[in-house]
Amino acid sequence: MKELILRGLTGSVIVLAIVGSLLVSSHAFAALFLVITIFGTFEFYKMLGKTRYKAQITFGTAISAILYTILALIAHGYLDALYISIVVALFFVVPVRELYRDSKCPIPNISLTLFGILYVGLTFGMLNFLFYHGYQGKGTFHFILAFFAVIWTSDTFAYLTGVTFGKHKLFKRISPKKSWEGFFGGLFAAIAVGYIFSIFYTELDPITWIAYAFVISIAGVYGDLIQSMFKRSLGLKDSGKILPGHGGILDRFDGVFVAAPVALAYILLVL
Repeated sequence: MKELILRGLTGSVIVLAIVGSLLVSSHAFAALFLVITIFGTFEFYKMLGKTRYKAQITFGTAISAILYTILALIAHGYLDALYISIVVALFFVVPVRELYRDSKCPIPNISLTLFGILYVGLTFGMLNFLFYHGYQGKGTFHFILAFFAVIWTSDTFAYLTGVTFGKHKLFKRISPKKSWEGFFGGLFAAIAVGYIFSIFYTELDPITWIAYAFVISIAGVYGDLIQSMFKRSLGLKDSGKILPGHGGILDRFDGVFVAAPVALAYILLVL
């Protein structure tokens, strides 16, 4: 019970911080996720601590933060998209730095460093484009608000439905506790969120809103499973301990890492 209460309190703080930043200003949202990006990237590299692979933790975290910042500034309209070439140039510094580390596993080290940057920095950076991409050229936070509402609601109802009715394993090899019953419970809840948003926000018609929620929910499940795969391969229960009751940054935002690019692609294709 104590763990459940702690989890609920932490989750509430996270929800209030994100929704609050959306309502305060676009800059507040960008700043919040810059901090999350830094901690998330560092956490990803620290997960490798017990392996023989040694990512470039400090440099990789710095590049991830730079990538996120440039993407946020591009999304704001402060920078041209060509500035992304700065990050591309920094990517090639990673193998150069590896030359001076005298490592026995240079290729895995370089690969893991670059993957951490893309997995966290690029994905969270995409959220800024989702925030600013409005209907018919008008800025709106409705799409990014719906994105998180779907992720949170789907995850919550998947857990509740799975605990109550779960019998058929969804992906036993990777996540033994997840069930098909939980999957469909989360999916139906996400569809309900999509319909509710169609009532209050008319940028999209009900079918398009529901489809938006549908693809986010599906993608979020894959994000969850991928993070579970990472942890299982490393023999970890949680990615970190920074969030009481939840584990780490990557545990709390696991669904976002697949859902964010899918949601952005959907909005770009549909609108």
